[in-house]
Amino acid sequence: MKKREEKSRLSPWPYIRNNRVRSTVLVISLAVFVVLIYMMNYIIGGVEEPYWLANVEPYDRIQYAAAAIDITPEDYATVEEYRLGAWQAVSEQCDAIRGEAGIIDAKVCSMQRVVFQATVGTNYQECLLFEGKSDCEEYLQHMDGRLSSGRMPEAAGEILVDQRLVDNNKHSGLLLSLIGTRYHVVGVVDSPYYLACGIAHPGENNIWILLLTESAQVDARPIFEKHGFRLKLYSDRASAEVNHRASIGDLDTVQTLFTVVSAALLMICVVVVLALHIMDRHNEWCLLNSIGFTSGEIYLMALKEMLICMGIALAVGAVLCFGVSMLIKFLLFQPRGLYVKIWRPQVIPRILAVFVALLGIIQIPLFSGMRKIQTIDEIEN
Repeated sequence: MKKREEKSRLSPWPYIRNNRVRSTVLVISLAVFVVLIYMMNYIIGGVEEPYWLANVEPYDRIQYAAAAIDITPEDYATVEEYRLGAWQAVSEQCDAIRGEAGIIDAKVCSMQRVVFQATVGTNYQECLLFEGKSDCEEYLQHMDGRLSSGRMPEAAGEILVDQRLVDNNKHSGLLLSLIGTRYHVVGVVDSPYYLACGIAHPGENNIWILLLTESAQVDARPIFEKHGFRLKLYSDRASAEVNHRASIGDLDTVQTLFTVVSAALLMICVVVVLALHIMDRHNEWCLLNSIGFTSGEIYLMALKEMLICMGIALAVGAVLCFGVSMLIKFLLFQPRGLYVKIWRPQVIPRILAVFVALLGIIQIPLFSGMRKIQTIDEIEN
């Protein structure tokens, strides 16, 4: 009966409570490991996610099409007259397909570009130039944007830009470097996307049909065929995703390699800390073995200690991850107008998988430590 009572007191908690320094070092080491894995993913997200938000997400609400028109420059006396004729022809195409199933509206626009600088590299965000003020208002409303300062465009050459684009270029001054001196910003908007739009100068080139759609699943190509329009180009969510993946493909490989190598190096450091922790327990385990506890019971106690420390480390690491993410957001991403998600659920399975791997790896020094357990008499002999 006495032996059973002794065994019932073989718990992992006394060591954790009475050796706070060692337990704290182990917990902090594991928590820092969690933070580093999460932060690597968060910072890498700062490379890809702004591109994704700028180049792919808008296609949940819009699509672009370029249909052939039955006019040529030879039909006009000047290039300017030809472009005005092209605007008119494309506008007639918009009138024909407007109101078809899934299409809320169709607008003729010129697609120009403003500068958008991500964490790595430079992107060129579309600036849609419409025929008039009402087109800008309807586009802004459809994209859940609202005017936050300044005013709406009223004349040719006036544009709106998203606040994040302003923040992104406030130090470089490159925002309008591609669109030219004929355009200037008259208003700033807040939106879920990096919006830029305005009123085109007459005869602007690079003419497209902008489709305001009900969802990303709308396929307008049969509608164009129905009206006898031959599409030269068509851009929807699927094609945007393909283009996005193609543009960051090499970057994806570099990111993956960086993550794997960094995680491996960090894991080695953590395994060393765990191994040293196990080695420090040798004398204690020998004492427990001397008073009647088997190596199996001692192993279970040590395993429970590791599991408890890992559980505490995961909780502490989660709190630290949120704090560090917020710090990076306010110091690095937000001042540059970059949107990066703080909550990253896709990282959790990776962290748990790494902890399971750690738990498996530390079985080696743990089993080795169990085999070296001796009673006090055996040590003296």
